Amino acid sequence: MSIDFKSDETEASSGDSSLPLETQKDVGNYSSSGSWEIQEIEPWTEPVDGNVLLNELKEVIQRYVVLPKWGAETVALWVVHTHAFQLRDVSTYLGIESPEKRCGKTTLLSVLSELSNRAVALANISSPAVFRAIEEKQPTLLIDEADTFLQGNDQLRGILNSGYTRKTAFVVRVAARRRVDGSSLMVDGKVGKESQLARFSCWCPKVMAAIGHLPETLADRCIVIRMQRKTRGEECEKLRNLDGSVLRRKCARFVKDHAREIACARPALPPDLNDRASDVWEPLLAIAELAGVEWPEKAREAAAGLTYVAQASSPIGALLCDISECFEASEMDRLFSRTLVEWLRECKNRPWIEMGHGKLISELWLSHQLRPYGIRPKTMWIGEQAAKGYLLEDFGEPFSRYLPRSG
Repeated sequence: MSIDFKSDETEASSGDSSLPLETQKDVGNYSSSGSWEIQEIEPWTEPVDGNVLLNELKEVIQRYVVLPKWGAETVALWVVHTHAFQLRDVSTYLGIESPEKRCGKTTLLSVLSELSNRAVALANISSPAVFRAIEEKQPTLLIDEADTFLQGNDQLRGILNSGYTRKTAFVVRVAARRRVDGSSLMVDGKVGKESQLARFSCWCPKVMAAIGHLPETLADRCIVIRMQRKTRGEECEKLRNLDGSVLRRKCARFVKDHAREIACARPALPPDLNDRASDVWEPLLAIAELAGVEWPEKAREAAAGLTYVAQASSPIGALLCDISECFEASEMDRLFSRTLVEWLRECKNRPWIEMGHGKLISELWLSHQLRPYGIRPKTMWIGEQAAKGYLLEDFGEPFSRYLPRSG
């Protein structure tokens, strides 16, 4: 189900109807009055083996889309998590990135819309619409073209950043009081004596797909899967052949039968994961432990591998990695700023280049990139020359936090 929500201004003045009438007619999951309804999933009639279920999900995903190493296993685990997220305190995000168009992001979202619990694909979403949709429907949100509508939308970015943990996933807004007929609050309405503060949840599973890189703070809360264009030898079936209703029902039955175990699970985590990565991977590892057989090991390998890839391909991680290599190549504990800049200018097609927004890589540019991490240039002597530069020891903490660790 794909939805193009109205702008904030239109929504605020239109009561409960968050969708244009033409969209309501096209979507299909609407009552005759135009209200948005999500069909509940009836659990499968027989007990479901977790190992078999995950293997079936993986096979279906690989049938329709080409994913990088560990991608299919991760997506299969995440699909089951969408049916179980209410049992955990963290709801795992997936971040789908690609360097250019036609890499399969939208196709993957279409597959997930068939397999996930209460899936809703969104386009052109406004901030009030997203937290109202989550509060009322507890959906799985599939957000395409995040690179387009997150630009300059700090409010929506903040909602997404906070929405992965149960305790922090709330926004507070001024809202009109409920009408006599009990219909929903009108958010961001005119402030007056009939208004009141209202708290809305923004906690649910989400997928965000983007060309390029997701914003760094958001990517840090995601399991990032970076897709590429398929080769001529990689064939996929057409999506018209996909009906995920049986697998959705099997997921619902598996979660229903193992609700207590999922809620209480404390799976073993790969030791090299940082705290944030451990948080977002734990719900998936809990499901893998329940499935048994080879899935616990597959999940831990995917957690370590994809976390390493994400760190290595993040803008700041790649920049610090190149700086580290410059220090190693020079075999010195201090370098002039101009030396680092010359080294970086020789690096081609690196993720950090987009941090410059087209600006020339210069000593000033470098100082601006490093300043948020507590690293500042200082006047120093190297041999008989004095200039602004950096000490290797100043990079100790940022290197330990942001450089990829392969384990």
